[in-house]
Amino acid sequence: MLKGEKRREVYLTALVLLALYLSLGETLIPKPFPWMKLGLANIATIIALEKFDSKMAIEVLLLRILIQGLMLGTMFTPSFIISLLSGGASTLLMIFLYRYRQKLSLIAICVMGAFTHNICQLIIVYFLLFRNISIYSKSIFMFIWGFLFMGCISGVITGYIGEKLRLRRGATK
Repeated sequence: MLKGEKRREVYLTALVLLALYLSLGETLIPKPFPWMKLGLANIATIIALEKFDSKMAIEVLLLRILIQGLMLGTMFTPSFIISLLSGGASTLLMIFLYRYRQKLSLIAICVMGAFTHNICQLIIVYFLLFRNISIYSKSIFMFIWGFLFMGCISGVITGYIGEKLRLRRGATK
């Protein structure tokens, strides 16, 4: 194995472990709903994107979700499917937006990723679990807007942490 490939594998392993630890640590943070998370595990994906490349960001995301599914026994359950699809969609959007990194802050990219993640979650949850329920009530709309707002706040938090790490390739700050 080449020295560069081995180094990349070490970093990939470290980022996946970081994502798993952050995800585990997040369970200790009080939240309004048991399934709601801040998305701190996304910091590892952001580091991979910021310091390495989009391929590593996707690998970190997929390995974290697969390993977490195996560890928690949730493989191929609705929560696994929701995590995989919404995490994939938000990561792909962040990779696309990262092309405009000179004009967009990491906070803006993370907010858009978090918003996309939550929109996908809501759509997938509706089709997997609640498609027979009318969603046209005031309380459901208030919940949706609150959920999306909280997602944007978590995007600000993860983006801010990513900015403070100053891992940008070629940055002279």
